[in-house]
Amino acid sequence: MISVQEATHTILESLPTLSTETCPLAEAHHRTLHQTVTADRDLPPYDRIMMDGIALHSSACPTSPDTKLTLKIVGHQPAGAHPQTLPNPQSCIEVATGAALPLGADTIIPVEEISTTETHATISPNTQITPGKYIHKQASDHPQGTNLLHPGTYLSAKEIAVAASAGYTKLQVATLPKVALISTGDELVPIEETPLPHQIRQSNAHTLAAALKSTNLGHPHIFHLPDEPEKLRREIQTLLPEHDLLIFSGGVSKGKKDYLPQIFHELHVEEKLHWVAQRPGKPLWYGTSPTNQPLFALPGNPLSTLTCFHRYILPALEKMAGRMSRPPLQIPLEGNFSFPPPLTCFLPVELIHTPEGTKAKPSPANNSGDYSGILGTSGFIEIPQHESEAQAGSAYPFYPW
Repeated sequence: MISVQEATHTILESLPTLSTETCPLAEAHHRTLHQTVTADRDLPPYDRIMMDGIALHSSACPTSPDTKLTLKIVGHQPAGAHPQTLPNPQSCIEVATGAALPLGADTIIPVEEISTTETHATISPNTQITPGKYIHKQASDHPQGTNLLHPGTYLSAKEIAVAASAGYTKLQVATLPKVALISTGDELVPIEETPLPHQIRQSNAHTLAAALKSTNLGHPHIFHLPDEPEKLRREIQTLLPEHDLLIFSGGVSKGKKDYLPQIFHELHVEEKLHWVAQRPGKPLWYGTSPTNQPLFALPGNPLSTLTCFHRYILPALEKMAGRMSRPPLQIPLEGNFSFPPPLTCFLPVELIHTPEGTKAKPSPANNSGDYSGILGTSGFIEIPQHESEAQAGSAYPFYPW
C-alpha cells in the first residue's frame, strides 16, 4: 500500500487539462475562470457620495465647532445624474447616496447632522466636519486597466459582481467534463424498486452525482453494471470514448467478483495506484486510459465512496479545470480520539462553535457502510498515518461533505 500523500501526488501529477469555452455571465456562477478580467474604467468611475445629506466646500465651515452654520440649498444631486456645480462657498447641494460629487464640493454632511427648510440647510453645532469623509474617491479601488480577476479563479457571486461591473457579458471558463458514475454489483437495484431481503438500492452513484452537482465541476451520468466480466468489458469500452472522467463504485477489492482491475488491464488502462493506507477507502484504484481519461474505482461501501470522492476526486477535478487550489482548513480536535491501525484515518466530525473558536467533535460511523451515521456531521478530518492517539486541541485538515 502507498500513503495518502503518495496517492494524492500520483493523481494530481497525471491529470489532463480541460479546454476552454465561452459562457454567458448569467451562467458562470461556480465555474472556473480561464481569462483575465480587466477594469475597463476607474473603480469607482467618479467621486461617489456615500451618505444622503448635503455637499459643500470645507472653506464654508466655521473654525469653532459650536458655531451654527446655515447654507442656501441651490440644487439636488440624485444618483445617476450629471454632477452639478457648487456656485459659491455659502451654498450647498442636497445629495443622495451613490450620486456623483458636485463640482466645487469636497465635504459631505450626513442628513442626520442637519436640519432643512425648503431653501436652507443648517448644520448641527459640534458636528465633526472632515473634508473627503463619505466620499468614495474616483479610482480609489482600482484605476482603469487593473487586472481584477485572474485565470483559475472560482467564480462565486462576488467575482460575478466584479466581472459585471467591468462590462463582461461573457467569460472564458473551463469546460464541464462529462463524468460517468458507474455502480457495480449484482446486489444493487434501482432506487424506485423494492429490494428483496438480499438486495440494496443503488445509492452511491446518486450520492456522487449530488456531490458533483454541488460543485458544478462536471456533468454526471449515472450507470449500473452487473458483476459479469464480458458485459463489464463491453460497457466500459463504450463509456470510455463518451466521457472525460469515469468513476466506479465497487468491484475493486480482492473478492472473486471484483473484476475491474483485470478488465482495466485488458483495456490497456494504465494502473497508477491500487490500495492506499487509509480508512475508510483502502482499496482505492486510479489509472488513465490510452486517450488519457482518468478512471477512479472507489470501494463500494458508501462511506468509503463518499470520503474518497471528497479527498481525491474533487481536488482532481479542480486541477483539471485549472482552478487555484487552497489548502484545507486546519480545525482543532474537540476531544481525544484513538485509532490504533497504522493507517491514515478519515474521521467524520461535527463542527461545533466554542468560545475558543470552531472545533471538530469526533463522530465516527459504525463502519464504512453506515451512511446514516454521518447525517449529523459536517465533514471529516485527516489524522496522519501512525498517529494512533489524536489529542484534543491538535489541528487536522478538514474536508467538508
